[in-house]
Amino acid sequence: MLRLLEVQNLALIDNLSFYPAEGLNVITGETGAGKSMLLGAISLLLGERATAEAIRAGEEVASMQAVFSHTQLYLDAESETSEDLSLCREIRVSGPNICRQNGRVQPLTAMSALGRRLVDLHGQNKQHSLLDPDTQRELLDRFGGAKLLGLRDEVGELYSKLTTLLREREKLGGDEAALERHTDFLRFQLTEIESAGLSAGEEEELTRRFRRLSHAQQLSAISAKLYAELYEGADAAAIVDRLGMVKKELVSATTMDDNLAEILENVVSVTNQLTEVARELRSYHDGICSDAAELHEVSLRLETYKKIIKKYGAIADMEKLAAAISLELREIEGRNQKRTSIEREINSTKETLNKQATELSSLRQKVAVLLAERINEAMQSLSLQGAMLEIVFLPMAICAAHGCDAVEFVFSANLGEPLRALAKTASGGEVSRVMLAIKSVLAEQDAVPTLIFDEIDAGIGGFTVRAVANKLRQLALHRQVICVTHQPLIAAAADHHFVIYKEEAAGRTVTRLRKLKNDERETELVRMLGGEEGAALAHARQLLQENE
Repeated sequence: MLRLLEVQNLALIDNLSFYPAEGLNVITGETGAGKSMLLGAISLLLGERATAEAIRAGEEVASMQAVFSHTQLYLDAESETSEDLSLCREIRVSGPNICRQNGRVQPLTAMSALGRRLVDLHGQNKQHSLLDPDTQRELLDRFGGAKLLGLRDEVGELYSKLTTLLREREKLGGDEAALERHTDFLRFQLTEIESAGLSAGEEEELTRRFRRLSHAQQLSAISAKLYAELYEGADAAAIVDRLGMVKKELVSATTMDDNLAEILENVVSVTNQLTEVARELRSYHDGICSDAAELHEVSLRLETYKKIIKKYGAIADMEKLAAAISLELREIEGRNQKRTSIEREINSTKETLNKQATELSSLRQKVAVLLAERINEAMQSLSLQGAMLEIVFLPMAICAAHGCDAVEFVFSANLGEPLRALAKTASGGEVSRVMLAIKSVLAEQDAVPTLIFDEIDAGIGGFTVRAVANKLRQLALHRQVICVTHQPLIAAAADHHFVIYKEEAAGRTVTRLRKLKNDERETELVRMLGGEEGAALAHARQLLQENE
């Protein structure tokens, strides 16, 4: 709860300290004394837009600091706060504004979000948390108790699981049709490469066969001619025959000179080699086949090589490409299997989420009827006779973490008038009393520890004021309540009474605040009653006695 509010150099406030306590804290004072400035300081801490015009004339910086105690009861366990929490904001004539949380500089949005979980300010014609549909749904859920909150948590967990699954599916590729087309293309490439069955060795062999088959006639003629020249010449003696004559002459000559023996051996060797060459030429010639069908087959196979190499590159590059395609296809297949598994889990989670969300919605609607009845009962005691509040449900197209319901409080101030969103209710006094009725019903469920009401008594009187005072006292049993009022009935109901006033200091007007003692409270109530001192004093004492 709020333990201290310090304000410096804000409008007429030069240096003011406010120490509210548990229970009902009431602030009174003459019109224009500075009550709005005090609440304005709190609004600034809660993120309200600030301008340099708010700074006290002649000063460079205005500051406001709030200290809260027992904050861990109201904040998440993960919040980096100590048991006491300090929020500070400085507004400067020149230069940036500065916000601090426990002395550490923070963005205004972060500090504001934290402050709004600790303070709920209900000012005249100002928006506040209970006008927010999300807050209204939260209050409804808290009123529903452990069963509803537990079911909502289950829906939240399912929604979180579904969100995670959808993200995982997205990572696997968002365009399934495009992925399928890409997969088909990869399979076609791999099939074309593998079906071709190309190899560097086969390409060389095919090239040799093509040259031999396409020149079969020339090769046949050449080999026949060379064979005849070497071994079986028709028109002239063949080379082997002529070497035979040389051999015969050398044999004869060797008998005359054995130095010719080595030459004879060489001639014999050459004759034998040429004879073998002739036999090989004959065998080669006999083996030549001019097969048009085989030539066509080889030509087609070489054409396949030409086509595939032109498309995919050299055979070595093709082998690398095939390996890369195979790896990518395996990865895609793995993704597809994972996608299929995720799709099944997504469908199952969606089904369970919709089922639980439907059950949650049904339970909320039952709780909403009871909550609306309780609020309407409370409103009747606050001079809102004929007013009606209902809780309506607007189905959402897609379930969220809180379910499939958009919850909204709708209100009619007068019998027979249409119900409208509470946020669009025009009268500030009606809004404040509706808020008070809701807060009194939801006091135990609402987690905001400090409630501030600015002139909640505006436009009411008589028995209505007494009813409002009773509601405030009831609410203060559960939460710290701070109320700015002009009504003595409400002031008399306070546990702690503060008065705000103006005085002159060093030739300037300043705003002061002090806590009143019992006798001082009597004096302030007399002022507020505005009657003759004797009767007003008696009335003031009676009011204080009634609230002891």
